[in-house]
This record gives sequence, C-alpha cells and structure tokens, in this order.
Amino acid sequence: MLFRLKFLGRLLDDEYQVLWKYTFKYFVSSIYEMKLCHNVFYTVIPNCELKKLPVVYQEFFQALNCIRKNIEFPLSVENVYDQPLFVNPNIVLNNRTIVWHDFIGAGIVCLKDICFEVKTGFLPDHAIVEMIQIVYEDVNVQYVIDRYRNLLNVIPVEWKNTVNSDIHRISIPRTIDISIICKNVHYDLKLCSTKTLYTIMLENIVEEPVGIELWKSEFDVTSEAFSKIWEHVNMYWKPSNLVELDFKVLHNCIFTNIKLQKIGLVDDNICKVCCSEKEDILHIFINCDKLEDFHNYLSSLLVRIFENCDSDKISLVRSEELLILGLRWHMKGVNDSFLNFCMSVARYCIFRRRNLLNSGYSNVNLIKLFQYTLKHYVTYMYVYLCRCHNMSHIFQKKFVMDNPLLEETDNVLVFKL
Repeated sequence: MLFRLKFLGRLLDDEYQVLWKYTFKYFVSSIYEMKLCHNVFYTVIPNCELKKLPVVYQEFFQALNCIRKNIEFPLSVENVYDQPLFVNPNIVLNNRTIVWHDFIGAGIVCLKDICFEVKTGFLPDHAIVEMIQIVYEDVNVQYVIDRYRNLLNVIPVEWKNTVNSDIHRISIPRTIDISIICKNVHYDLKLCSTKTLYTIMLENIVEEPVGIELWKSEFDVTSEAFSKIWEHVNMYWKPSNLVELDFKVLHNCIFTNIKLQKIGLVDDNICKVCCSEKEDILHIFINCDKLEDFHNYLSSLLVRIFENCDSDKISLVRSEELLILGLRWHMKGVNDSFLNFCMSVARYCIFRRRNLLNSGYSNVNLIKLFQYTLKHYVTYMYVYLCRCHNMSHIFQKKFVMDNPLLEETDNVLVFKL
C-alpha cells in the first residue's frame, strides 16, 4: 500500500507524464458510469464497485482509504464545484452515502451539475426534473423533487456558501491536492517522503497487541518497555524456532489445556506434566511443580552470570520476569545478549519437554535438554559467525564478553554449565 500511495502522488502530479495515467482515467470513468476522472478520490467507493477495476487501481483506493482519517483535501472554488454528489463521505443522507442512478444517467454527477453556469446559486426543482425527463420519460416528478431537496439539505454549508457567492469558472485549470497529516504536520502527497507515508501507514494499520496485557499486569511492565523486549524476541541471529515460541509467549497465544478445553479439543485442563493443576501459560513456564529443579538450576546460572555486575539495577532483576521477558536494560559486567538468549533457550526447552510428555514420552531430563540445546545453538552461531563469515567480533560481543559460562580457547568453545 505504501508504494501505491507514492504512485497516487505521481498520478496527481501534472508534471509527471506517463501512459498509465490515461489508462487509470479510462478505468475509473466506469465507476457508476460517473466519468469522474481524478475527482473520484473525493469519494469512498464500495468494494463491489472497485472490483470492476484492475487490481493495481483497486489498491490505489484501498491505500487511500487506509489513511483517509489522516488526509485533508484543500479545496479551491473549482474543487468545490467538482465535488461528486454520490458516494461522497461529505454528503450523507440517513447516515449513508447516496447513489441515484437516474440522476447519474441524466448527467447530474457533480455539484456543478446542479448549479447555474453564469451566475451563483443552485438550479430550481423543475430544472432538475427536466434534465432527468430528457433521459427517463416515465419518471415520478415528486419523487425527483423530494430527493433533490433532501440532497440540497445535506450538502455541507461551506459548499453552499461557495455556490451562493462564487461563479463556476470552466476555463480555470483544476488540480487536486491531498494533504497528509503526520504528527500534526501537513504534507503534500505529491512531495511526501516514503518515510512519512510509512509512519502514517503504521499508525493506521498497527494495533496494540492484547496478549501483552497479561505480562503488564503480572510483572508491572509499561508499554514503552515492550519495545526493548520485542527487540530481543526478533534478534536476527536467533534460531527461528526460538523466535516463534518467544513471539507466542509474549502474545499469550500458546494453546494451553485451558484454551484447548474451551474450544472442545481436550476433555480437561489439567497439566499433563504435574497432573495436579490447571495448565495456563504461567503454569507452563513458572508455576508447575515439576519445574522446581530446573528453576533452581537456572537460578544458580544467573548467580554466576550476575557475579561481576556493577550496576544499581541489579535490585530490579526478578527471576520469574527474567525467564518470561528477559533482561530489558544493559548492565555493566553482564552480557545481556547471552543472558536473553539463554532465557529464550530455557523457555524453548520447558515447552519442548511439555510437548514431549504430552506425546507419550517419559523421563525427559529438562536440565540435560537445556544444556544440550544451549551448546548446540551457541556452537552453531560460533561456526556461522566466526568460521563462515569472519565475524568473530560479533560473536565475542554477543556471547563471550562478560560471560563466566562460556570461554573460547584455541578456537574451541568451553561451556561451564
């Protein structure tokens, strides 16, 4: 959609001459047979009518509708007279835009079509009736008059004032300007940068995830803090299965037994690991009794990771929050990248063990699974970064520096788990 907005800006730029502009005019003239050309952008066309257009032109309108609440149309006198009467969001009757095919068939499409040509003011009722009778002989005169009067009532007052004070001048060139509002600043669409359009698109498309509300309330974390947490989730060098699970954990979209029971896929919501409590996401990673030994093991690792910490923020660290959300800030003497990677592997192993037990496996040693998985992924990253891409400085920074659990000696990794 972003690129469609850029092309839309070019479409409205008279200095940009290309063939596809004429094909666009040809196709949009078929919308309700109104032959509106560029004035069609003042309207909001329903999808059923948009389907008549090629997909690329449909996307023009979809992109514009996506940011419509962030745009304004600076209107000259000529622009006011060129305003479409139908499917125009500024002309609403009974809370709906209008489409009157007999008016359209008679050539009554824009505001100028119901105004005098050489003086100010709107045409009288009988003039509208005569225009429609030329095309449709058998017409209900009173019905036409009633609709015309209703139309006049719903036309914006500013437009009426323009019609009653300024004459419609055909000879003056028309230009359509679209002003985009971003952070209370107005930008001309024709001159708008891609970055500005991207910012506006994000504001209109992106929604605040609802899943993180659980973690906000559970750990008293602000929305601003989650920007850093998402960085850890989507770290470019993390294996895809870790990224996927971390994404699901933060969004609280893991299918626990409580959720599966609600949708009728399991008979009970009891945890299959401890067989004693209901299984929600907090139970899977924190509250399950079968995690006690593993949590104690992780705590011993964290004590060693933080042993050289030289920061007052150490008092803010909580083990449960660390396991779910990771470390959100930098601390002198602590390799936060390795720590967050370690917690990501821990979450993965807890969830992996849970799935294995649900599938009928038994006697899964969670500590050994964690140690093996951590060694496997760290070794993989070592080979990938150091030996394949000559990026040992990145590996040193992300994994080895300020890390008492890992050393590199003579091109060999030594784990102290």
